[in-house]
Amino acid sequence: MKAPLLFDLDGTITDPKAGFLASVDYALEAMGEPLRPHAELTPFIGPPLRGTFEILLGNSDPAVTEKAVELYRERLNDGGKFEADVYPGIRELLESLANDDYRLFIATGKPRGMAREIATHFKLDHYFEEIYGAELDGKFVDKAELIAHFSAIHELPESHGIMIGDTAFDMRAGRLNGLKTIGVTWGYGTDDQMLEAGASELVSSASSLEASIRRFA
Repeated sequence: MKAPLLFDLDGTITDPKAGFLASVDYALEAMGEPLRPHAELTPFIGPPLRGTFEILLGNSDPAVTEKAVELYRERLNDGGKFEADVYPGIRELLESLANDDYRLFIATGKPRGMAREIATHFKLDHYFEEIYGAELDGKFVDKAELIAHFSAIHELPESHGIMIGDTAFDMRAGRLNGLKTIGVTWGYGTDDQMLEAGASELVSSASSLEASIRRFA
């Protein structure tokens, strides 16, 4: 049986930069905070939102960070979630893998319902057996917990699967669950961060990603 493939969404399948930046701007402005240069915000694409707003607001009060997250999601739900682009070669990669009966899943820190909407909007949903993501109450924001949940549901053998993502969070979560991990370099993490977090391999194109998958799976 081929190993299941767990794909991160933001920074791996789609580039969410435009919608992310607009939504962060909206949240900061609504809270009376100064806007930040977009170059300063870009590294925050990928990590959990609550931690991001703790840093940007300089405030760890859960009520304050939760308000910022709510405002961010308000703008995201008002169209920002679709202000994204599918990375070059990804659609063809998914088509090729699906045709060869690989089991494809999304495992994202984004809210599960929103991730499904995005995959459907970009006509990618039919490639995936299921889409897993965070719950709005914060459950499964930790991707290691999300992957453990996924493995339990599917009753997978230990260390069976590949996590594919663009950040150290993805690599660490996969490693903690005993999975092979492939880091893609077109997203928002750095090569050094992904390697330090335990990436089995780094790839720089959809074609090299496919080669790695077929070698590992």
